[in-house]
Amino acid sequence: MTGFIENLYHPQNANTALCIEGGREYCVGDLRTDIDRLYPQLPQNGRIAIHCQSARLFLIAITAIWRGGAIVIFPATDRPAYLDGIADQFDLYLDDAAILARLNTPPPAIKPSPTDILPNPVNCKAVFFTSGSTGTPKPVHKTLTQIEAEIRVQEPLWQNHIPAGARIVGLVSHQHIYGLIFRIIWPVISHRIFTADPAPYWEMMQGDLRTGDVLIASPAHLKNLHPDLADVARPSIIFSSGGPLDPAAAHETTTMLGTCPTEIYGSTETGGIAYRQQIDADSIWHPLPGVETSKNDAGCLRVRAEHIAGDDWYQTEDFAEINKDTGGFTLRGRADRVVKIEGKRISLGAVEGHLRNCDLVEDAIALIPDDHDRRLGVIAVLSKTGKDMLANVGKFRMGRQLRREIAQYEDDAALPQRWRFVDQLPSDTQGKRPLHLLRALFADPAPENPEIIANTHDGDTASLTLHLPGDLIYFRGHFPDMPILPGVVQLHWAVTQAAMIFKVPVTLGEVTQLKYRKPITPGTNVTLELTCDRAGAKVRFRYHSSSEGDHSSGILKWRGETA
Repeated sequence: MTGFIENLYHPQNANTALCIEGGREYCVGDLRTDIDRLYPQLPQNGRIAIHCQSARLFLIAITAIWRGGAIVIFPATDRPAYLDGIADQFDLYLDDAAILARLNTPPPAIKPSPTDILPNPVNCKAVFFTSGSTGTPKPVHKTLTQIEAEIRVQEPLWQNHIPAGARIVGLVSHQHIYGLIFRIIWPVISHRIFTADPAPYWEMMQGDLRTGDVLIASPAHLKNLHPDLADVARPSIIFSSGGPLDPAAAHETTTMLGTCPTEIYGSTETGGIAYRQQIDADSIWHPLPGVETSKNDAGCLRVRAEHIAGDDWYQTEDFAEINKDTGGFTLRGRADRVVKIEGKRISLGAVEGHLRNCDLVEDAIALIPDDHDRRLGVIAVLSKTGKDMLANVGKFRMGRQLRREIAQYEDDAALPQRWRFVDQLPSDTQGKRPLHLLRALFADPAPENPEIIANTHDGDTASLTLHLPGDLIYFRGHFPDMPILPGVVQLHWAVTQAAMIFKVPVTLGEVTQLKYRKPITPGTNVTLELTCDRAGAKVRFRYHSSSEGDHSSGILKWRGETA
């Protein structure tokens, strides 16, 4: 298996299809021409930050930077405040527009260097940023040699499961190490076509998926499957990384897409460590070939492999149980998720575990919401039973009931005093749950409902014009880089408005013909149209706007008689 840059510059690959963007197929030669046009215009031996929406421009830029001997800096986001915070880490910043501007300039007078002096992968350096548990960007240094070593380990595991002609289709960002490896470097090395258009949401890619394609996703995507995915082509492999995937999401993905997700466990610092498919609740992690596993005295996993730290052990903060015969392991929470409250050490993972074992809670995260207020907080997703109780007793009494559940196992210091009940836990586009997103739920209250700026009602039809403020609570964490209104919120508003206007039951029996066509973004005005068919015991709803057309629609059916 040849290397990334070597494959891009091998003469026999010039006419080999490499990526698809905007419906156009680009060959290796097309990208190589742009690389050779770009790199003489860039400073050599410097530090160049890059943040692109286009995976094609991203590939061109990182290769050009490495060809010129500079270091690639990968910011986690392109938010101005974030870039200001790491400004001392780079000398030049390139985004899509800056790259295109350089590619549209006349070609350099001096021909590019010949391929026999291509850079050595060990000298192709990259810096990623991970926030860890503090929220402060932390630089993580990698070389192309390390990345290629991991791909050489992984390719034999998957190649027999991927049919000829399969494409790599990505939902995750290529700015992070998981997306970089699986969406960019791996396709080039393995001679597979990748899709280059940004597609962070199901609605933006589901029509383009072909049978046998490889899908690069995150837990955030697999926990929020689009209803229309039941009708799309079946991928050969679905990869998920960046955070834990719960068994329910793994099962639902398998049912809907016909493929059990393959999870990759690792981190920005380590790259890939192990993989698993959650066939059942006891599914273990299998180390990648060449990865050794062990534990320190505290019971935390440590690993060693060429692509991780060479001959050195890398110490994780994950508690683990290891099978001595196979090296396979299960994870038992994080050692760095222990906090001191009232002078006592409290395991946040233990508090979360007690809540998840309660029939009132589906999922939960425990945290200290404020550094200046050491009261323990919990963000909880309630079960159907829990939601019914919340509706009956209110938030205060619901929190007291859950405290009683935890009190069976823990001291008073471990009993949460601040509660937030949500439909889903906030996460970023990588499926991770950064501290700033979680703490945002405990900040000043955000509006929970849209502003109704127009409302007309005539018999069994109604039309409401809704203004969606940018600080609406439902935009938080869904998603940080491109917030949209969750589909479940659109459905909830349609149900509650239909119940109030037409006096129909708020409890549904069925939702049919549910379609989400275009995302609804912050600060926009949308119109919700409702049409009641009392004889058929149903209400049709449609969200639309003058600028975007239809956003979503469906039919709400109820049981029983109307009031």
